[in-house]
Amino acid sequence: MAMHTELWFPSVIWSSIIHVIDNKSLKDWCYYRKKNDIGRIVSNYSGYQSSDILAGDNEQVDKLITYTNHEISQCARQVGLPELEIQNIWININPQGAYNHLHCHAGSVLSGVYYIDASDKQGAIQFERTDNADYFIPRVPEKVTYFSATRATYQPKTGTLLIFPSWLKHSVEGNKTSNDRISISFNYGLKNKDLQ
Repeated sequence: MAMHTELWFPSVIWSSIIHVIDNKSLKDWCYYRKKNDIGRIVSNYSGYQSSDILAGDNEQVDKLITYTNHEISQCARQVGLPELEIQNIWININPQGAYNHLHCHAGSVLSGVYYIDASDKQGAIQFERTDNADYFIPRVPEKVTYFSATRATYQPKTGTLLIFPSWLKHSVEGNKTSNDRISISFNYGLKNKDLQ
């Protein structure tokens, strides 16, 4: 009789290409925001990260939030999480050479990124395995699978939406082109009523 297989503690990453955002309009607004907002430094090196965007600041951002609210609800339901709400959302502009250090999004439950203007060689996002399996998995496994991989890499592409657990450590490679990679990142957490 075959063994029963169960997947415990999986690291889930959801991805899709969406077509509901006017990326040209949003890109123009991102540069406008950069001129008028000093931004902040968190995990970004040599790139720009805006302060939090508020509801009503931009029509396309509001549209993105409406879309991600639905997707986050579906993702949460799939993995048995309660209803979540957006905590914050911000712009990232990575010029040539800019990257993001390894980090996670403490205090949130699900996080994500939407690529407004991005392509290969502009800095892939890399999710790291943190269960120390690399001490046991052979250096050159017979076959790299979801089970044996030590890193998951996603190349940036305009229109791509990624959602992932906030505790999943990730970094962004350096932009190797002369064009800016522009994205919006966001965090979702428990609704206030769930914290009481």
